[in-house]
Amino acid sequence: MAQSSAAHRLATRVAASRRWVVIAMLLTLHAALFSEPGSEFERVWLLVHFGLFLLWQPFIAGERELEIFSGALLVGITAATIYFLAGWMIVAWLLILIGILGGRVFTMRGASKQSRFYLIAFGYVLAVMLLRAVPALVLPGQSIPEPLARLSEMGLPVALVPLVFLPLTAQEGDSSQLFDFFYAVLVFQLGLVMVLGSIALMRFTGDAYFASVALTAIGFGCALFVLAVLWNPLGGFGGLRTYFSRYLLSVGMPFELWMRRIAELAEGEPDSRRFLEQSLREVASFAWIRGAEWRSPDGDGSLGEKGEYATRFSHHELEIVFYTDISLSPALFLHMRLLAQVVGEFYEGKRREMALRRNAYLQAVHETGARLTHDVKNLLQSLYALTSMAQKLPVEGTGGLLQRQLPQLTQRLRSTLDRLRAPEVPTRELTIAASAWWRQLSQRLADAGVRLEADVRSDPAVPAALFDSFIENAVDNASDKAVREPGMEIAVEFACDGERVELTVRDTGSRVEDAAAARLFRQPIERGAGLGIGLYQLGRMAQQAGYRLELASNVAGDVRFTLARAAESPPVEA
Repeated sequence: MAQSSAAHRLATRVAASRRWVVIAMLLTLHAALFSEPGSEFERVWLLVHFGLFLLWQPFIAGERELEIFSGALLVGITAATIYFLAGWMIVAWLLILIGILGGRVFTMRGASKQSRFYLIAFGYVLAVMLLRAVPALVLPGQSIPEPLARLSEMGLPVALVPLVFLPLTAQEGDSSQLFDFFYAVLVFQLGLVMVLGSIALMRFTGDAYFASVALTAIGFGCALFVLAVLWNPLGGFGGLRTYFSRYLLSVGMPFELWMRRIAELAEGEPDSRRFLEQSLREVASFAWIRGAEWRSPDGDGSLGEKGEYATRFSHHELEIVFYTDISLSPALFLHMRLLAQVVGEFYEGKRREMALRRNAYLQAVHETGARLTHDVKNLLQSLYALTSMAQKLPVEGTGGLLQRQLPQLTQRLRSTLDRLRAPEVPTRELTIAASAWWRQLSQRLADAGVRLEADVRSDPAVPAALFDSFIENAVDNASDKAVREPGMEIAVEFACDGERVELTVRDTGSRVEDAAAARLFRQPIERGAGLGIGLYQLGRMAQQAGYRLELASNVAGDVRFTLARAAESPPVEA
């Protein structure tokens, strides 16, 4: 524990001082290159340089403990380089360092101020390699002009002075440094071609190394300029980057055709199991695919035959295994993973679509059952009121009451049975004259303790089932509230005047809670008694019949539920 803590503190200090580590690494490299070739000073400075590089390197976090093999490999390479001190080894090391610094520069190109730090370091290493390392170590017989020798020995270290002042944030200096391997390899290859191209051109310049370097640099500049123009030209032409991107996206696969085929399958195949099987058959049509297996909530399946290599992908609850005769390259693996994700997303969408259809069907069944249950409850309430009144009347008056009420109950029973036989077919509401309906209501509520008030100036036809359901539900809810609040009065008001038809149930009890009032007629209310599914079904019935149901007043002592004909609704024909 103590050793790991000490290592962590050391790594933290190194990360905080990474600027000075880079500067010291470059200065020790400079001292080694300008020492006497093969001398002990050169070996000592290179050893210090390699040590500082290990502290700065962006590949392995500073606080991590190296494995035995990695440590032995690093020690072996360093020992071989310092022992032999071959010129080509040092130049190769400089090319590697140029690649690493160049990879950092291109990776951080969005942060211009921070990239300048590594850009100057990159320029220094490139210059010292071309001006000192190659002519002195690889071409020992090549003479270096005195001005260039002084410039490289005295002037190049001065170029490192800006590194002291350029910003290098703590975030950029931590152990998780940004590094792009592709850019690093590209820069390494460009540096290698620069060195080898300069040496090759010496055959045409009379062994003039620095003239060859100048010609190589000019040739490189022209080639890069032409490549840049072709890569991103003006005038609307896509350029080489378009073809390169298209190649990376396709990797020789008919990706666009496959996506179009999968989209067609998704539109035309509603069943998720069949869609999955057909889409995987499309994937299996690729030349390198031998077969596939899958496991899904709809069951398992397979097609083709097993190959030497198996690649497994999982997405949501779907697991797919592709069999191939070759090992998938990283690019091909990414594309196959994308194909598997596309199939998985479409498959999951199909399953959700089937679940929504099933839920919609169950909801329709539930709403039909709730509507019929509501109608049956109202019929039972009417029968209960009729039998209660019949018991209070003399025997000779019972027959007249039954003759008046039984036809209406028969019609309501027939309407309920019709909806039960074909719930999806809308039935025509039974209508009755307003004055006749009010007389029947007055007889039913004569002994119910409800005050009745009417202002019937016209006699339009009204939907009897809707009005009866409204009265039975509203009066029943008010009666339940009257049991909890003794002394409360209940009144039914009916007004007809031309196009205006309005039926109101009013009580003098407590107000409806705001939470329940906001949900009335729009959704069922989960309460122990009253104001639940009945008023919700009434709201839907009223809307279908061209009426509106609302809580017209909700204050203590004046709670009114009103059923009125909507303004745009035409009168109901009798």
